[in-house]
Amino acid sequence: MNLRSKKELVARTLGVGVSRIKLMPEAAERISDAITRDEIRSLIKEKAIIVLQKRGVSRARVKRGKRSGPGSRKGSKGARQGKKEVWVKKVRALRLHLKYLLEHGIISKENYKKLYRWVKGGQIRTVKRLDEVARELGRRGE
Repeated sequence: MNLRSKKELVARTLGVGVSRIKLMPEAAERISDAITRDEIRSLIKEKAIIVLQKRGVSRARVKRGKRSGPGSRKGSKGARQGKKEVWVKKVRALRLHLKYLLEHGIISKENYKKLYRWVKGGQIRTVKRLDEVARELGRRGE
């Protein structure tokens, strides 16, 4: 029994594509007998006709880093990743490391505040430099 026309009727009734309509084989007889849109709606309530979820575009290849090589890049380095984004990422990493240094007693509260301001001002740009400065402040006893 061919239920193609019923599938199309359901799709038109619900405003979805034909490929998203699934007809249950055990209810095939009832589906073929349904003529009106009301009968179709009642079959949907009874779960004899199911509307599948909309399929999205898979991001798996992008996640794997496909098509991101130098030949596929259109914008400059600054256009693809803004200066502010880079700065925020760097500052977050530095602040996280500062927190670690404070919690493990490597720096005092006063030095933490001083270094925090230096990070914000851009005087300290890397975690390595932050460690060097923290050690230097610790040696000086500040």
